[in-house]
Amino acid sequence: VMLQTRRPNLAYALREAGIEITDGPASLVLWLDDAIGDSAPWSHVANDGEVVVEGCVPLSRGVHAIAVETDRAVVVTSDGLECRRIEFIDGSATAVPVHPVALETLDESARKAGFDLVDRWVDWSLEPATPADPCHLSLFRNLYKGTR
Repeated sequence: VMLQTRRPNLAYALREAGIEITDGPASLVLWLDDAIGDSAPWSHVANDGEVVVEGCVPLSRGVHAIAVETDRAVVVTSDGLECRRIEFIDGSATAVPVHPVALETLDESARKAGFDLVDRWVDWSLEPATPADPCHLSLFRNLYKGTR
């Protein structure tokens, strides 16, 4: 698994579960926490691989809770010009600018790189996404399986 995330404990938890984290091409690439706005995962995927993208879509204005867990909470805020991801972990808050990507743009980027959208959910609950959802979890599969 190749992992791109801002979650400080996720890599450790995956390793503890026996999952190898690699820096090179992998059959599964997890591009989490809005990393898609700043970079692209497609070149990190092995020939028969899949990509999971967790991100937010552009917001006009407002505050949206996107994760409430036992050890952290995450909200995305937008004033109409800039978007920030605010994470509350261990009694502290960290705000980072994010660059949301429209779903159409993400899907087109994937298609150009040889990947097809397999499914999209609102989050890790795997509930179906709706057009009104501020965030998504998208699974893409290599269209050229074994030929790249």
